[in-house]
Amino acid sequence: APVPQRGAGGRPGGRVARGTIRRWIGRWIGGVPGLFGLAAALLAARADAREPRASAVIDPAAAVAAIAGPCRSQVAAQLQRGESEAGCELERRAAQQRLIRSTRPRPGFGLVERTRPGLATVALLLSEARGCREWPLRTSGRAVLGLFEAKAAGCWVRRYSGELALTGVMADGRRVPRIEVAHVDGDGHVEIDLVRLAISLERRGMVDLDSFVRLELGADGWAGDVDLVAARARLADAHAAAVQRGRGVPALLVVRHPDHASADRIRGLALAAALRRQEDDFRAVQRGELPAHRFLERHAWSPYRQLVAAMAAGRE
Repeated sequence: APVPQRGAGGRPGGRVARGTIRRWIGRWIGGVPGLFGLAAALLAARADAREPRASAVIDPAAAVAAIAGPCRSQVAAQLQRGESEAGCELERRAAQQRLIRSTRPRPGFGLVERTRPGLATVALLLSEARGCREWPLRTSGRAVLGLFEAKAAGCWVRRYSGELALTGVMADGRRVPRIEVAHVDGDGHVEIDLVRLAISLERRGMVDLDSFVRLELGADGWAGDVDLVAARARLADAHAAAVQRGRGVPALLVVRHPDHASADRIRGLALAAALRRQEDDFRAVQRGELPAHRFLERHAWSPYRQLVAAMAAGRE
């Protein structure tokens, strides 16, 4: 319905349609420099729930087309790796600007602010960069984008919240995408637990975690990766150290890590532990606390087996 309009002196006079009021509001918002554009960008960014991307460029040909001489191939290689290097800096910056202007919609880039590795876990603090003035590139030698690179590219940064897809990479280079999807909380925190991941894969009947040599975090590994070979070696060392301190199961380490440097020594510990259990069970049979048939079921091989079998026959 139309609303009343007041004339000079505050007296009611005529009516103004709601469409006119909307146009007035639109002109007022548009008159504030950058306010409408910033609000639209924030709303669009929040509505775009897709996972951010890494800095590598699949096809940089259009971005480097205007570069002449040897800098063209050098800048193209840097864009493909997503990593900046010394030399051809002006040409590279121009290519980064052309690349971001020609990409629609503007992409969001994943940032890793902090990484805290554990024995079988890795904890991350993740953010994302949006509204960049130029395509951000990693500093030479860094595996992931950080705050420094995002600020240098003129991006604004916020905590990332959403999905983090995990991809398993095998020794021959084959990749199994989305073997698991981790969830990043509203403050950008996520923890990858390798033990829980192995159990989850087994329960779902998927490829065993031991089949992978690397675990990529995020689409195209924007949040880094986990060296599973090194992680398994750390776990084996910790298990061996615990067993040799009298904690843990020696036989389990021999089965799980048969090639470990301490495996032969721990096989001896496992055999000694098995003999102690057999002796304890044999004494329990003698005292009448353990049925003889239970001993025979429990120990397929034992130096006490014939004695226990004779005791069982005698009782029968």
